[in-house]
Amino acid sequence: MLGCPSMNGPGDDPFESLLRSHRRLEERLADLNQASVTGDVGAVFDVLGFFDRAVARHEQDEERSLFPRLGGVAELEGVLARLAAEHREHERLHAELRALAEPWEGRAPDEAELNRLGRIAGDLEAAYRSHIHEEEKVLFPAARAQLDAAALAAIVDEMAARRPNRGQGGRNPR
Repeated sequence: MLGCPSMNGPGDDPFESLLRSHRRLEERLADLNQASVTGDVGAVFDVLGFFDRAVARHEQDEERSLFPRLGGVAELEGVLARLAAEHREHERLHAELRALAEPWEGRAPDEAELNRLGRIAGDLEAAYRSHIHEEEKVLFPAARAQLDAAALAAIVDEMAARRPNRGQGGRNPR
C-alpha cells in the first residue's frame, strides 16, 4: 500500500489497501508529468523516493503475500507471471528516471533532459495504467473469490509488518 493508513482493525481488506495504493501512485505519476513541464527537480526526487519506499513495499505485498497464495490457480498463472514481469519493467523505468535525475542535484535540467523526463513519465504512466487495470479488473476479483478469511488476514498482517514506520505517506523528506 502506497502510503496507506494502518490495517489493524477487524474486517480489514488488503484489496482496499492495494486500491488506495494505486490511487496514490496515479497522483505521484501526475506529479512527475507536471515536473516534466515545470522542471521541478524536487518533485522528481520526491517521486523517486516514493518509488523506492511505497511502490517497492506494494510490489512486495503482491509478490510475497498475494501472488504465492494464488500460484495454484491455473487460470491466473499467466496473469501472475505477466504482472511480476511488469514489476521488473517498472523497476527498469525507475532506474532510467534516477539516472536522468541524479545529475540535477544542484542544477536545473536543460530542455533535452526535460523532454527525456516527459518521455519517461509517459512510459511510466502507460505501463502503470495497464498494470493497474489488470490488477483491479482481473487479479483482485479472482483473488477475492479464491482466498478465504484466514488467507486475507495473513496478507493484512504481512503487509502491516512491511511498514514499521507508518506515517511518512511515501513522501521523500527532502
